[in-house]
Order: sequence, then structure tokens, then C-alpha cells
Amino acid sequence: MESSQEALIELAEKIEQLAQFQDKIEFPASISRIWDAFLRDARNLIEIESGALFTVDESTQEFVLAHATPETLKEEFHREIDAQIEVGTFSVILKRRRPSFTPALGFRHELSVVMLPLATVKRTLGMVMVLTPFQESLVTQENMRLLSVLARQCSLVMENSMLYDKLRKEKESLEQANAKILYLSQRDALTGCFNRGYMNGQLPREIRRALRYRRALSLALCDLDHFKTINDSYGHQCGDRVLKEFVQSLNELIRADSDWLARYGGEEFLLVLPETALGSAERLAERLRAHIADKPFEWQGEALRITASFGVVGFSAGRFPKNLQAEVLLNRADEYLYRAKKQGRNRVVSGRFSS
Repeated sequence: MESSQEALIELAEKIEQLAQFQDKIEFPASISRIWDAFLRDARNLIEIESGALFTVDESTQEFVLAHATPETLKEEFHREIDAQIEVGTFSVILKRRRPSFTPALGFRHELSVVMLPLATVKRTLGMVMVLTPFQESLVTQENMRLLSVLARQCSLVMENSMLYDKLRKEKESLEQANAKILYLSQRDALTGCFNRGYMNGQLPREIRRALRYRRALSLALCDLDHFKTINDSYGHQCGDRVLKEFVQSLNELIRADSDWLARYGGEEFLLVLPETALGSAERLAERLRAHIADKPFEWQGEALRITASFGVVGFSAGRFPKNLQAEVLLNRADEYLYRAKKQGRNRVVSGRFSS
């Protein structure tokens, strides 16, 4: 009687230890780490020569080999699962959701295979196969019961980790989608530079930042000269190509980490130059003008000469117009651009902003 009680106490302690399976694994855990922990606990219950973990592919609902220990036995475990499916043992185990102890069919005859379904109330996650030299008569009901407890605990940990991984991927996918939507909403579809909507929101922020921290700020409004003639003579496809290459040419010379370019409308573009005094902005605009004028634009084997006019305005760190509005600064840049075009185009006209 006393030995029977001791056996029950020992069994209860083993079950309690197996029930703490998830505490041994840092969450979230990879399938590989769960498998390693499972094998360590299973080897404390029966002698195991090798093992394999098959998981259910969510897209095909097929059982695929996730891990084999050792890896050199992958092909043998593939043969084993195929053989167990063919004789019907596999489907019975899945239906009953209980472990099974049968002779190995894909390995040498003196080995036996214990198959443990990994399942929760919601779904089947996979199947564990472990090879043991024990015959059926040497594996006790107690060991099978303990293996079943271990499989249930492993299933819960695996399901939670898979759910976490799925939610993480969905979150990353959503963040990527939102980032792409934001990117597209701020970009001009043709040229890839910022659009008018982005300019309307960002330019007032740039002005407020410059005024608050007493930093210089300059704007350069540029316009492609005689762009309508290009469209009329060569077609709108040629015009689109010119606009794309024009933006690319500007981006080659501006600071990628601070300066930004927006399509103001049609063939007009606004270049915003934070922390740039008017003199530096003038020199940059002149470099851009010369760069555009010297760069060959080709269309269907014909070289096109493209020029641009620039109107530049700015204020320095020492002079701070109060309550400066973006529209006022843009109008002043537009005035200088108009003068550049009036004076013959392909030139830079600039001036300091003063209220």
C-alpha cells in the first residue's frame, strides 16, 4: 500500500514537472527551441535514438518535416511517415489525438516508433515521431501518459509562439503597407519627388523651425523653359521623360539629408533649403542651372537642349520676419522666377526676403 502511494506521488510530481514545460522556454520561442526542449524532456521518460517533428503547413495543410534529430535521418523519417500514412496508423492517431506505439516501418525492424500528435482544442499543429529500441511490452502506460502530457504542453507553447509570430508578421506587413501608402500619398506619381500636398504641410513647418531656432532658410522655385514646345514638338511621353530626368538631375546635387524637392505644378518645382543662407542658395541654383543646361537629354536618338530658370529667396539667421507665412515666401520666389523668365530665361534671379 505504501509503495503504491509513493508511486502515485512520484507520478504526480512528474506530471507537475512536465506541466511546467512552458516555463523552461523563453517566450516567444522558435520551433527549433521548442523541439530541443521537448526532446530533452522526452529522453527523461524513455530511451530515444532519434526523433522528428512534422508541422502542418497552413497553406496546404500538409505535414512537412520541420526538424530531424539527427539531420542525417531526414529521408528515413520521410519514408516512415509515408509508410504510417499508407497503413492507416497516422490518420487514426490524428483522429483520436492520442499517442501510439508501433513497430517502425521505415527503419530497421528492431526499432519502434512513438507517434505523438501535437494538437490544441482549435487545431492540429503537427506530429512528433521518436524512435526507441524498446518493444511495446517495455513501454508502460505511465510513460505513454507522461509523453501525452508533454505533447499537450508542447502544443500549447507552439501554438502561442506561432500565433505571436503570425501577429508580428501581420503587424510588420501592416506597417509596411501604411508606410507605402504614406510614401505614395506624399510623392508625385510621375517624377517621384514630393507633391504639392506634402509641400503644403511641410513648408510651414520648415519656416516655423527656422524662425524658432534662428536658422537661415532659402527657397528656389525653378521652371523648365519652353516646356510646352517640347510637348508640342515631341509628344507628352517625351515631356514626361524630360521631367523625370530633370528631377533626377536636381537630386544629384542637393543634400539628401536636409534639402527636399516638390513638384509645385506642371513643369515648376520648389527646392527647399533648410539652414542655407541666400548666398549659398544662389550658388547652388547657379550650379543646378548650369548642370541642366550642360546635360544632354536624348529622345529617340535626338539630343534636346533643356534649360531652366530659377527664382531664389531666403532670409538669414540674423533677420527674422515675424509671423511669416509660406504663401508670402512662395510669392516672393515666384516674383524672382518671373523676372528670370522676363530677362531671357536660363538664369537665376534672387533676393533677400524682407517684410
